[in-house]
Amino acid sequence: MLQNIYNLQDMIKLVDLSKGYRLSDFVCEFEEYNEFLRDEALGLQEAEISKLHLLINKENADVIAFMSLSTDSIKLSNSEKDVHKIGFVNFEAIPSVKIGKLAVDINYKKKYKGIGSIMVELARGITEDLREIGVACRFITVDADTKNNPSVVDFYLKQGFKLNEKYKRDNTSMRLDIFSDIENLEETGTK
Repeated sequence: MLQNIYNLQDMIKLVDLSKGYRLSDFVCEFEEYNEFLRDEALGLQEAEISKLHLLINKENADVIAFMSLSTDSIKLSNSEKDVHKIGFVNFEAIPSVKIGKLAVDINYKKKYKGIGSIMVELARGITEDLREIGVACRFITVDADTKNNPSVVDFYLKQGFKLNEKYKRDNTSMRLDIFSDIENLEETGTK
C-alpha cells in the first residue's frame, strides 16, 4: 500500500555522504547509479568536485535516495534570458547549482510516491542557503539522463524545469529558475 508523502517526511533526514551508512544496500533500477554511489561518490566529494546528499530513513538508517550537487553555470539564449527577466544581463554564463545524479532506492520507490520531488525541493533549499550566505545562484540545472530513463524529462518538467536551447547533448539539459519561485511566493504572500 502506498503511504502519502507526509508520512514519509516524518521519517527522513538529509545528510552529507559519510562512511557510516550502508551504501551497498542501496539499489536503484540503474546499475550505473548504484556503482556511482558505491565506487565514485566519496572520491568526488573528497576532491571537492561534487557533494553527495543522502536521504536517510531515521528509523533504520537506510539510504532512501541520493543526489550529487556541484556548482555550475548555464549559457542562455537571449530569448531564454527574456523569459527569466534577465535580458539586461550581458554575461554569457549565469550561476547555478547542478544536480549531477539523483536516484531513489527501488524498495522505497515502490512504497512511497514523491521521493524524487522531495530531492528536488531539498536541492532548492540548499541553493537558497547558498544565496543567503552571499553566493549568487539563479538556476538549478540538470542533464536529464534520457539514456537510462527516457521519461525523466517529464519528471523534471513537472518539477518546473525548462529545456535549455543552447545545449545539445546525449542527455537533455534543463534548468529551474529558483528566483522566479521566490518571486512567485512573495507575490502570493506565502514566503
